[in-house]
Parts: sequence; C-alpha cells; structure tokens
Amino acid sequence: MRTMANAESPSAKLAPQDSTRSAVLAAVGLSVLAPGLGHLVIAKRQADAIFWFVICQVLLFGGFYLAGGTQGDYALALPFGIKLILPEVINFLGAQFASTLIPSLEHLGRSPEMIASRNLGHLLSGASGVLSAFAAAHAASCVLEKEEPLQAGLKPMILPRTAALLTLLCPGLGHAKTGRTFKAKLFFVSIMGLFFLGMLLGDWADFDRQRHAYYWAGQMFIGLPGWLTAWACSGVSMDGVPAYLDAGLLFTTAAGFFNAIASLDAYHRCEQDYLALRQTKQTSVGGQS
Repeated sequence: MRTMANAESPSAKLAPQDSTRSAVLAAVGLSVLAPGLGHLVIAKRQADAIFWFVICQVLLFGGFYLAGGTQGDYALALPFGIKLILPEVINFLGAQFASTLIPSLEHLGRSPEMIASRNLGHLLSGASGVLSAFAAAHAASCVLEKEEPLQAGLKPMILPRTAALLTLLCPGLGHAKTGRTFKAKLFFVSIMGLFFLGMLLGDWADFDRQRHAYYWAGQMFIGLPGWLTAWACSGVSMDGVPAYLDAGLLFTTAAGFFNAIASLDAYHRCEQDYLALRQTKQTSVGGQS
C-alpha cells in the first residue's frame, strides 16, 4: 500500500520540476512587466529579449502615434497613476509610458474622424499587447528548455513556444504541427466559424474600438486572421443598430478568448510532448546502465 501511495502517476512524471515552475512564473511576470525581460533575466537569452522588446514597443508606440494617443481615452484609471488600457496593458510599462508621452488628440479638441490612421493605430498597439502575452509564453518555453534540457541530438517535433505562436497566426495551426489533426480542425472551424458568424451578424462593423472598446479588447485575441479582417472592414459604417448586434459582439469576442485558450492548450500539449521525450530518453539510458 505504501509503495502504491508513493508511486507517481504518469501525468505527475510529465510535470516540470518545482524549481522549473518557479522560474517559469518569474519569467512570465517579468515578461508582462516588459516584453523580453523574462528572456533576459531568467532564460538568459539576450537575442530573444531584444527581439520581443523591440517588436512590441515599435508596435505600441507606432500605434499610439498613428491613433493620436486616443488609446488613452479607453483607459480605466487605477491608483498610483496606473492606466488600464486593454489589451495594451499586457505590455505594462510600455503602455504606461506611451499613454503619458503621447496625449490624446481627441482630448485636445480633435474629433475621431480627423485622425485618418486611427483604426490602424489601434490595431497596432492592440497587437503589441497580445504579442506581449505570447512573449511571456515564449519566455516560459525558453526557461523550460534551459532548466530541463534534452540530451544532445534529441529534437522534439515542435517546441511549446512555437505551438503557441502558430495558434496566433491561425487557430488550430499549433495543434496541426504536433500531429493532432482532429483537434486542429475542431479549433479552426469552431473559432473562425464563430468569429465570421459574429462579424456577419454585426454587419461587418462590430470589430471597432470606438464603438465597442471592451468587446474589441477580447476580439483582438483572435490573432492575425481577425486583425486583417478588422483592417479590411475599418471603413464600414454602421447605419443604425443591426438587429443581431449583441449576438455578433458576443460571438466575435468569445472567438477571441477561445483562441487564447486554444493557444494555451497547444502550449500545454507540446510541453507534455517535450517532457515525455525527455523522460523516455532518460528511462532508456537508465535501463541500459
């Protein structure tokens, strides 16, 4: 009975070590504070740190500039001067600096229609926030590889960080690259079907920050297909209130959050594959010895 109680389940064996988990959490927290910080401090990957910091800040400040700082108009003021701007707040320090350095032109008396590049600016800065979340996932994967490395010559089909990023490019793509074709098709059809059904119900005008700021923050997590669709539909005006607008907003926002969950699932599945590969190799080496 004692032997059975102390025996580890297969799932427990595939879990990262406690020290790895602590390092991963630290990397994620630092990455939310500033993209690339987790790579630099915890994973010790300077090139990745520079890449994520530069791309996220260029998108953030470029978006603020193009939109005349109007992102701040959707901010929720918190104590100590903190501004909660969704989803840019995931790039926390950058969002605070950008909202302070680039004041809103709308508050300075310019109407939204006078800012021709406003929609593009909102998409770019919003993409910065979403990418910051994926930078945190990338840092977590790098820490896993650092703390629990595979033996030389051993290579997984795909790394967790890659699977998460592929899901941002296209729902289900991360699962497809791991050979989970059924789940890949299920996620793609469900997420994209839900998104485009919502766009249809909203007369292709419901992915708009000015009209639906909080829904828009959730919609942004649909990833590249949604961003391109939003840009293509940025000139569509809403003549009256569509009969099924509420359902359209609900569907498109749910699709965005669903894709975030799909990305987490793709990451987790690849993490399990990585740890299983590492464990199998260790077991075979131990058996031979």
